[in-house]
Amino acid sequence: MAFSKIFICSLIVIHVCSVLSQTDPVCTTPTRKAGFCVAIERCRNIHYILRSPTPPIKGIQSYIDRAACTLPGVVRSICCQPTEIVHRRPLLPEDCGDSIFQKLSQGNETDPFDYPWMVALRYSKNGLLKDGCGGSLINSRYVLTAAHCVQPRDGWMLSKVRLGEQDRSKPIDCIVYSNGEKSCADPPIDVEIESTVLYPQYNSLVLLHDIALIRMVHEVSFSDSIQPICLPVRQDVRNLLLPRYIVTGWGMTANKSSSNVLLQAVVEPVPIPECQRTIAEHGFFVDLSEDYHMCAGGKDRVDACRGDSGGPLAFYVRNVGARFVQYGIVSAGINACGKASVPGIYTRVSSYMDWIMASIRP
Repeated sequence: MAFSKIFICSLIVIHVCSVLSQTDPVCTTPTRKAGFCVAIERCRNIHYILRSPTPPIKGIQSYIDRAACTLPGVVRSICCQPTEIVHRRPLLPEDCGDSIFQKLSQGNETDPFDYPWMVALRYSKNGLLKDGCGGSLINSRYVLTAAHCVQPRDGWMLSKVRLGEQDRSKPIDCIVYSNGEKSCADPPIDVEIESTVLYPQYNSLVLLHDIALIRMVHEVSFSDSIQPICLPVRQDVRNLLLPRYIVTGWGMTANKSSSNVLLQAVVEPVPIPECQRTIAEHGFFVDLSEDYHMCAGGKDRVDACRGDSGGPLAFYVRNVGARFVQYGIVSAGINACGKASVPGIYTRVSSYMDWIMASIRP
């Protein structure tokens, strides 16, 4: 009998784990049972009651009112019993950040397939099309970038994203081996944009909350040259302090020319107080936050450059199987672009994970 109870409890635990998203917060229902705070549409019994044309009786309505909880970016959420939570596929794929480490100012050129999550944002104006910011693919429908990259500027409107690009000067990117054989990627694809979501408190004047999501009009198929990057979903991964990161982008090089080839640079983190002091010495005054900003680069004049905005700051994390995890988004700098040893400013992704998870739709 005892064994049967243990077995049943184990089944319940397995079922509970299978229906929870990666960040469903724990809560307590009005009947003092363990639950999870989810969008009301995912709580099967409550959602069914509310959709009924017959209003719920007073006792049930009181229960629903008392079960209310709060999720960032969700209009209405409720503390739901685990057995009533509707299963949904993970919003962020577990198979992510898979790449082979190879080697912008002072940076090095990448090879095809090195960073298959890199996205180029494309802008249109009067029938013209140009590339601007970067971004990172985080699942089959969403791109993560900086908020300032999705806002119109000088009449240029964000219109589409390009995936699977490495060298803009070539129709197809290939690795040519010493024996003459080639390994070629599929041609890059352009995908129209359905909508964008800016962080509600984004403030361009003080460079705070510079983060946004782009939802594509349709899901994209993954390939060797189109893959999602990992985000710091788990708390232990969010708390990691890495000794170095890699920043990637097609931005301006040290000689002030735009790069056709995707560039990469290894940068070291810089403490916020030191970063604030250094950029102020170069005439750039902004209040940085330990919670929402990161600083990196500047050493030996290596840094992200104009055009790299919105791109990822990331590195390999052993805790998740040596996969590439994004910790920052290129946000701002003094526009020295390799002319001075000044760190760049990045949006700290880990501080926005709850918002990201609440903003993504299946």
